[in-house]
Amino acid sequence: MKTSLIALAVLAAVLAGPAAAQKIDPASDLGRFHALRAEGMAALQKDDRQTALDRLTQAGEILPDSPSVLLLKAQAALELKRKPAARAALIDYLKRGLVLDLGRYPEFNAIWDADLESLQAANTARIGSLKTLNRLTGLNLVEGVAVLDDGTLLATSLRNGVVGPLTDAGIDKRLSLRAGVAANAIAVRDGVLWASTSASRQTVGYAPDAKIVSKLIKVDLATGKILAQFEDKRPDRRLADLHAGKEDLYVSDGNTGEVLRLTGYQGKLQVLIPEGYLGSPQGLVENADASALIVSDYASGLYRVDLGKGTLTRLIAPAGAALLGIDGLYRYGNDLIAVQNGFKPNRILRLRMNADWSAVEKAEVLLRGHPDLEEPSGGQVIGDRFVFVARSQWSEFDDKGNIRRDTPAPVVIGEIALKP
Repeated sequence: MKTSLIALAVLAAVLAGPAAAQKIDPASDLGRFHALRAEGMAALQKDDRQTALDRLTQAGEILPDSPSVLLLKAQAALELKRKPAARAALIDYLKRGLVLDLGRYPEFNAIWDADLESLQAANTARIGSLKTLNRLTGLNLVEGVAVLDDGTLLATSLRNGVVGPLTDAGIDKRLSLRAGVAANAIAVRDGVLWASTSASRQTVGYAPDAKIVSKLIKVDLATGKILAQFEDKRPDRRLADLHAGKEDLYVSDGNTGEVLRLTGYQGKLQVLIPEGYLGSPQGLVENADASALIVSDYASGLYRVDLGKGTLTRLIAPAGAALLGIDGLYRYGNDLIAVQNGFKPNRILRLRMNADWSAVEKAEVLLRGHPDLEEPSGGQVIGDRFVFVARSQWSEFDDKGNIRRDTPAPVVIGEIALKP
């Protein structure tokens, strides 16, 4: 059985998202979770299954939606001949919308039944409808879109290192960056384009030895002229998702685990969330009165920053929901629209929040199983619509940045309807 347990540990790393370069604070929620899961894995390797189950249960109290912990608990309980407990862990796993490959983990066939199969089938059923706004042929790798006041779609191509309006012919280049550099995320505020830039191995002209500093740039939309640049010259910085807030601009760094703030859209980048607390921060969004910021950590879910007090609190996933693997976050009224591309099938969620954003009350699947929903990425809420990159083309590259095939599936920009 140990081979399967090791495979489950590998699964844990996959579901946790990209490996981060930073060290996690052992006293943080994520640090304590990692330690308990590691202790559980070590106990399993020593055939001390009861200790393993105890440690994994404690880890699950920190991250109840961790797919790896739920499956490891099921495995440990099964080896202890506690089939009801093992089945309960699988039910929890499936009710959170996750899918299990029984061909890869055949040991779970011992407790698999029609009810579990029904839950599994429900998690892959198609939900919602997608309206296609643009299909972009060729290899572009579009990471984000923004909608201008006149309805024009602005897109950033990681492959070509350009940002510009989408036309029937492709991307009308408005901003072009140096070879090997691309804009990871874009936002438009008061007629000005903001973009986070960094070197990318998927970008044409990428050179691994080139000394390139990740930056936040302010661009004149009409001319493409860079009006200002913001950087702190940290060599391992890789600025990614950004949010143009009411008074300040926020940007996440998936490599160091930090979240930065540009106060008043000027001055110096300041660290809002320091290194050591998040594994791979991605999307982030402010509430209506700019009193709180929600940040998505690919590895451990959602965190709330009290912007007045500066405190950081992790939000617990409600029963029947998984908050890991979320990339983009966008506000719709008092709720959040989340792009969850860390699980298969990918999905777009609506997270029902309480009044002050201190808790997620419920998660609803808005879109899942559509053939054009593949590695979705950035978008924007416009009125009662969510416009986003439904197919980004990330699946056209392997983990080393190599192109998988000569004729890629097209980039798809789509929208879904939202209801108040």
